[in-house]
Amino acid sequence: MARYKNIKRTASVRHAIKFWWNIVKNYDGIVYDQDFFDLVAYNLKRDEVAAIIRGNLSEKELKPLVDAKVEQPLELNRDNIGFMLKRIWNEKPLRKGCRVVLKIMRDRILRNLVPSEEDVRFEHRFAALCKFLGLDKVESSLFMFMYVRSATVFDDLPESEDCSNRPLYYSMAIDRSYPEVLQAMSRQGRLMRYNCMTSEYWFNQAEFGGYFEGMDASPLNERYYRADESEVLPWNFFGKLARDDGAVLKEMLTARREGGRLNVLFYGAPGAGKTSFAHTLASEAGLKSYDLLQGEAEGKNISAETRMAGIQIFNERMVSGGNVLVIDEADELLRTTGGMFGARARGGSEKGVINTILDGMKLPAIWISNAPAEDMDESVRRRFDYSVHFHTLTLAQREKIWRNNIRRLDLGALIPEASAAALAERYETSAGGITMVLENVKKLNPDSSHAAELVERIMRPHCELMHSVIQDGKGKPAADYSLDGLNIKGDVGLDRIVEAVRNFQGECGGKAQSSQADRPRMNLLLWGPPGTGKSEYVKYLGDILKTKVVVKMGSDLLDKYVGGTEERIAAAFAEAEAEKAILFLDEIDGLLQSRARADHSWEVTQVNELLHQMENFDGVMVGATNFFDNLDQAVLRRFTFKIEFGYLDNAGKRTFFERMFGTKLNEGEATRLDAVANLAPGDFRTVRQSLYYLGNAVDNFMRIGELEKEAAIKRGARSAEIGF
Repeated sequence: MARYKNIKRTASVRHAIKFWWNIVKNYDGIVYDQDFFDLVAYNLKRDEVAAIIRGNLSEKELKPLVDAKVEQPLELNRDNIGFMLKRIWNEKPLRKGCRVVLKIMRDRILRNLVPSEEDVRFEHRFAALCKFLGLDKVESSLFMFMYVRSATVFDDLPESEDCSNRPLYYSMAIDRSYPEVLQAMSRQGRLMRYNCMTSEYWFNQAEFGGYFEGMDASPLNERYYRADESEVLPWNFFGKLARDDGAVLKEMLTARREGGRLNVLFYGAPGAGKTSFAHTLASEAGLKSYDLLQGEAEGKNISAETRMAGIQIFNERMVSGGNVLVIDEADELLRTTGGMFGARARGGSEKGVINTILDGMKLPAIWISNAPAEDMDESVRRRFDYSVHFHTLTLAQREKIWRNNIRRLDLGALIPEASAAALAERYETSAGGITMVLENVKKLNPDSSHAAELVERIMRPHCELMHSVIQDGKGKPAADYSLDGLNIKGDVGLDRIVEAVRNFQGECGGKAQSSQADRPRMNLLLWGPPGTGKSEYVKYLGDILKTKVVVKMGSDLLDKYVGGTEERIAAAFAEAEAEKAILFLDEIDGLLQSRARADHSWEVTQVNELLHQMENFDGVMVGATNFFDNLDQAVLRRFTFKIEFGYLDNAGKRTFFERMFGTKLNEGEATRLDAVANLAPGDFRTVRQSLYYLGNAVDNFMRIGELEKEAAIKRGARSAEIGF
């Protein structure tokens, strides 16, 4: 049964009648579905139709149909309109006469249609849309035909619904040659590239239905892109980025002020200032920047297909020169599909489509993505003329952003510039986060005495939302931490390791390494049983050397996808190098198990990646493990110092007992403590925490008893005293 739509606008019906008549003229085959004549049935009464038939076809001509025995006989006074016209059309000798009848019906329907003001507006909207899209006559006719098929009762093909027949059918409907229509409906044609029709040649109702119906009155260009009117940041705001990459890019953009393809990619960590830099760069080069839209005013996301259409429309309309398109959040557009045999499954665009768009650009475009480069196919990556990898902001960069925003917003009276360093160290957030917080502080205008508290109150939930780190002292060693008492086995003590690392950092800072043919790296391996002080020593090392420590657990770097672990390892080293930080890989044995015992190829490749990074890292890397024997032998050779942390000897036990509990041991207590085997500094901390709230009721007898329980647990023995 046909799906009827009550369309009050006569313009749609006029166009539908025109296309329908073209098919009647050009088609000479069998009509399989009587719904093909619904336009007549919807606009004329049965008596009118019967009268026109009787007036133009004689009884003799109609007699074979009236007296039919095999098929249902024709009854003009009782049959529905579609059935009558189908029976007459399919009687080959009557087809010429049927066309005469249908022409009379066409003319009568058109005379009955009274144009309205809405019809005029409809025609103006359609003409404006075709002009905006640059459609030629064939494309415009096809576009209108696809629309009226979706908006009126003109719903059915005269023959089968096979998709491959549609271009031929459409050529009959718009009365143009088949080659012309086939070209206009191809993947390279504007109708497909601009998302006017679906891949099955239907009208794209979701994209243009609202505009045709007059429900979307927004300017046509603002459906896809919009001129950037925001205040751009000063060029010197971006420091080294502006001086290095920015200088080259400014020249490249300036050379294309009059147009010309230039694809630039900004990719990497979110919130690192990519979009702000893009707009400032365009301004510095004397170009007007336009943003490709990501969402509609109603709050709906714009599909990737629509955004790709927008890029191509901008590319055709704005080619006159002086413009640059900023394509923010381009991850989905650039990420090509994949995901077989353990590779990362990624949703995205077809490789061929995005490559065609990149190759066809006639003006500069800056593509911005938070995704790693590996998410893009190599064929996509090599089409970029220049790329900038934005890493997570370093401490120095965050400090500069705090300072620049305090100046820009004139907040010096509330938040002194001198506090920028402390704020940058405390909040490991993005440039956008810093700007958001300070702009809110500006609007709220608190008393200077409450400004710092307001920054904390706004920044803390933001950091929690974005999973950004707030440094609250947990990365510092304990207040009573000391190297005294640790059982370090070997000739090089921990204090000498501190000096060695300090000397290494001095050489790096002074660039002395350039004169060294074989200057060793500074890779430290700390190994020994759990709780012996390895992690705490790394905190101490960072604190005494005033160097940030980037901590990565082995489990943080493992990825379930093939190649993912290698990416995370490389990113960890890149982060530490950018921050000029100590990279601490805790539980490193999960990454560095012997390749001789590897069961899978990816276990070998992740060890190889770590070896490569260790060889090429210019900073200090510290690895810690409880399982020294499991490590790959080639990896062990890459460590400059291998430091074993053992269980405490008797002197160490007494030192930690007196430091942790703030009490002295008598001779009997000391002898009893000496007898407790396999004690580590962590055991003393565990006991101190477990007894903390018992107050003065705690004595050395109880403390040593709890330490004995900790030692017994390690041995896997449970005495009666440990029971529940």
